[in-house]
Amino acid sequence: MSDTNQQEGRRAGIYRIIVGVALTLISIGQFNDTKELLSATYEDIKTAFTHEVQYEQLESLSIGRTIPFIEATFGPPEVIKTSSFQPDIRFQYYNIEKAIITVFNNNGRVAGFVIIPLSEDFIPTLPYQDFPLARETISKVSSGQEGLYLDASNLIYYAESEDMGKQYLFLQRIVGFIEYGGLELSLNDAIIDPSLILDDILVLNEFLESGEDDELIEGITAFREEYPANFYAFTELEPSLVTESLLTRVEFETYFGGAHD
Repeated sequence: MSDTNQQEGRRAGIYRIIVGVALTLISIGQFNDTKELLSATYEDIKTAFTHEVQYEQLESLSIGRTIPFIEATFGPPEVIKTSSFQPDIRFQYYNIEKAIITVFNNNGRVAGFVIIPLSEDFIPTLPYQDFPLARETISKVSSGQEGLYLDASNLIYYAESEDMGKQYLFLQRIVGFIEYGGLELSLNDAIIDPSLILDDILVLNEFLESGEDDELIEGITAFREEYPANFYAFTELEPSLVTESLLTRVEFETYFGGAHD
């Protein structure tokens, strides 16, 4: 039996159980309890078998929202860090099961956010300017004109930023690849092994540290044309704050170590 048929069978079984319980409760006059049960269980099913709940949550996330509004949607942050470069900015981290979200809290207002999908097929619609995350090369979705960032010490990542222009109030869009991102990357239906991307970032970092500028430029050009992104961010602040906000390998394991389970 295919995975799709198995999932459909599981859904059908769960629905039969729900309906059976609901009919029992209705028969003994507990109709209000029944409505609450059906609502709660339906949300659980949507979360377990689809990404609909998380996609709906992300649609409410945008620059300029108030922090109370965000916390009403995502709950209180699980982790908070203060920016070393701009101490008035607090990075607030949320685990929504399918992704890790970082919100930039600037005096009670959202000034930026980072989305790192953890599920291999969790591809939300991007705000402002949508593009097929994980399915197009970085060079096709970003000019990288505002800056390139990479590191391979306590976290392996590559990122680049682009000014979105006057139409979007000069917001910065950042895309890149981070080692604990969980998206399955593919080009032309061919799956890309994440270890290959990590190895290439290590090589780029060696060029950077050794001052081999020509090799670094050539390597970055090839990297951008070969690999898709597995995370994205938007901010009205300096794009370097996005890379500062990325949890190190140890921090991620400490706070969200079971997030991929």
